[in-house]
Amino acid sequence: MILVTGATGLVGSHLLLKLLEQDEDVIALYRSEFKKEITISFIKDRMLTQKKIIWRKGDICNLPSLELAFQGVTRLYHCAAFISFAHYKQETLMEVNQKGTTYLVNLAIKHKLKKIAYISSIAALGNDINSDFIDESTPWNAELDHTPYAYSKFGAELEVWRGTQEGIPAVIINPGVILGTGVKGNPLELLCDQIDNRLHFFPKGTTGYVTVEDVVDVLVHLMNSGIKNERFVLVAANWSYEQMFKRIAFLKGGEPPKIALRRSWLQLFNFFEIILSLFGKRRFMSKALIGSLCDDKKIMGTRIEEITSFKYSDIDMYLFKNVANPF
Repeated sequence: MILVTGATGLVGSHLLLKLLEQDEDVIALYRSEFKKEITISFIKDRMLTQKKIIWRKGDICNLPSLELAFQGVTRLYHCAAFISFAHYKQETLMEVNQKGTTYLVNLAIKHKLKKIAYISSIAALGNDINSDFIDESTPWNAELDHTPYAYSKFGAELEVWRGTQEGIPAVIINPGVILGTGVKGNPLELLCDQIDNRLHFFPKGTTGYVTVEDVVDVLVHLMNSGIKNERFVLVAANWSYEQMFKRIAFLKGGEPPKIALRRSWLQLFNFFEIILSLFGKRRFMSKALIGSLCDDKKIMGTRIEEITSFKYSDIDMYLFKNVANPF
């Protein structure tokens, strides 16, 4: 029996569909009845025959609910996460992403699971200031500033690696920005909304992108393979924010943002936020976030193609299909 955490999220819902297509027995962990029903509708719209999912309500921060969810489980796909780059969200990020993963790993050890597949993030990768790219081997630099989200995902990875030392095989993937459809509030929808709302500004940096279908295909392949205790960066292409906004605007027939946010502007905004925080205002910006928005370092996701038969989907074609011709 397979347990999927974060089953109503973007990756989780697509993963459920893939596992059902492969006739797997699946337990889906969910918190919201509303999101559960949306996910059920998403799956029904894409499957000719209906197959059963065992839905178990639970929260990865609630140990008793997880104890119940783990009954009969032999493999775990850990997709649940809280995503935010806001400085004031750091406590919630650590609570959900790191502490929640600690609970899951402890239960995996207790129930002697066969394998864990964990979805981390490129935010948790290292950053060598002397290199112009980042990959699986780039060491984590504790002397650099990192966003609260990055710290929480890195901490969660350490928990997964702890599980491997206790005899539970695991694989970790570090996807870039995951593009996909089917779940409200997904990154592709948010990018399209920015164009619809006539966004004026864009960050000057670059980031990596990958499709949700590719993420799911790799996850399932790694789970079913003999590969264990390794990580894989999943990035199909590195695009600047300007390039992404221009492409989406073209496909939607809209206007792209035209004003590049300079690092100095963001630093000034951060300075004022720090001052205002002394009077109780919550901080969103941070030095680390400014760095990530302005960085143009390439993130390499080629290793998965080198050791498996997997090939990435073309990002431009994916945008054309799902933005110019949405289903």
